[in-house]
Amino acid sequence: MVIAYRLKLKQWRKPLPQLALVFILCLFASWVATAQDCSSPVSLCGQGAPDSLNTSDGAPPTTIPGFCPEDAANYIFYEFSTLDINQFPSIDYQDSTATINISSLQCDTNSTLGQGITLAVFTASDLCDQTTFNSPVYCDDDTITSSESITLEGLEPSTTYYIMVSGVFGDPPAVNPSECAINLSISGPAVTYDLEADWFSEGNEDREPAILYEGETLVLTAGDDFPNSSWTGEALNSTSGSEVTANPEGVGDTFVYTVTSEIDGCIYVDQVEVTILPAVEPYNVFTPNGDGINDNWEIGNINEWPNAQIIVFSRWGQKVFQATNYDNDWGGDDLPSATYYYVIELNPVEFNTEPITGSVTIIR
Repeated sequence: MVIAYRLKLKQWRKPLPQLALVFILCLFASWVATAQDCSSPVSLCGQGAPDSLNTSDGAPPTTIPGFCPEDAANYIFYEFSTLDINQFPSIDYQDSTATINISSLQCDTNSTLGQGITLAVFTASDLCDQTTFNSPVYCDDDTITSSESITLEGLEPSTTYYIMVSGVFGDPPAVNPSECAINLSISGPAVTYDLEADWFSEGNEDREPAILYEGETLVLTAGDDFPNSSWTGEALNSTSGSEVTANPEGVGDTFVYTVTSEIDGCIYVDQVEVTILPAVEPYNVFTPNGDGINDNWEIGNINEWPNAQIIVFSRWGQKVFQATNYDNDWGGDDLPSATYYYVIELNPVEFNTEPITGSVTIIR
């Protein structure tokens, strides 16, 4: 019984070194899986929220000889793409700038660690092959120690760029690269799609500027090229497509409509604001005979347009009446019964719309 027991003990002890090795390998694999390196750059979107990383989770502390920045380590990587004019050929790529926004930069204060980061922006055919790195479009050897905005210029369209953030070594007694938490985002015209959100009132596409009068149908539009456009807002008749309609109600109220589109995994939004204005309703006849009924020419809602200019002409083109801040108080003066013609400029001070024209008849 004793011998049998010892044999079983030997059989149990024999695999222990192998189990320990497996355990160590598992721990190493776990560390590798959580590290952030060239194989898994964090994607940034032009309208996306800041993304957080820490250089302590970056690639091992090695340098990249001859590449700016050279005196740094603990590399972490982001990537972003400029507007894809191949996918969307109608895009007018005129502004090739973007801004990298650095926020919430916090570095470990251990005296052996550097205190700050450096940053480079470049293209590469293989982010894990340093020999394919192209010259940076941005690199500054100065150590970044606080929130900062970096302007990038001359970015090429339809291109993926990489951002390499590195921890600096610093001055003695610091002998190790910085371990810094960082929030990073990208914005600007070179990386943000303009969904071309716009609007007009149905049947009045050429009205300049766009005005929505009470009771009219609102037409909302976005660029035809953008996929899966969806809309949110008040009283929409449909919520998807490059053109939708709505029937909001509330004279004087302003409504905000938002269009959203997903492009290459990023969400982009655009908005328009629409204010419903009261429709002007000129009466086409009045009877200034002193009976207290319909004695003056009334223009419905004209009091909502205090700067409106009103001119009335005879059939021969002679000006017979003119007023600003009209208060529905014109009784026709001594004009004879006849048909007259009016021109109403709603608000020439603030904007120029097509004048409202028509006729009004005086019956005595």
